[in-house]
Amino acid sequence: MYEVGEAGPAAVLLNRAASGDEQAWRELVDLYTPVIWGVSRAYAGNTADAEDVCQATWLSLAENLERIRLRRARAREAPVGLDTDHLGATEHSEAAEKLALRVVSGTRLAQAFGALPQRCQQLLRVLAVAPETTYAQVSEALGIPRGTIGPKKSRCLAELRRRLVSADLPEEVAG
Repeated sequence: MYEVGEAGPAAVLLNRAASGDEQAWRELVDLYTPVIWGVSRAYAGNTADAEDVCQATWLSLAENLERIRLRRARAREAPVGLDTDHLGATEHSEAAEKLALRVVSGTRLAQAFGALPQRCQQLLRVLAVAPETTYAQVSEALGIPRGTIGPKKSRCLAELRRRLVSADLPEEVAG
């Protein structure tokens, strides 16, 4: 049996979807696709592989929907220190990722991010693409102990900041 917290929106939607409510299923997909997409892009080598992972995830849930057992939810951890106010909701998380890549492509930020260790890149991608994810979800998705996610995120961001500051900045940015 799989367990899901009974107090959250996922539990309500899962119960409704398991009862045959198609609207609940659509809401689940809309709510959690950005999380699944963020994790799959962090691991997949390309967009096609990430799309396959997303599809396989939803198929697996659909096939096992009747077998999910609910449990009491723990308090949700809210990631701190990540400024996500500028991230607006989009129709599809891929559009958000393409926009972000277009904005930072070829920039020092992209270069500094690309120089980070792979685990840092994965963690920061998931938190940036799907900021609503809980540390428990990130822990399960990336195989990182939940208690180490906050400190690891802080270390990764500090390293990214260090790489950006140490880069030679143009006069108009530096001055």
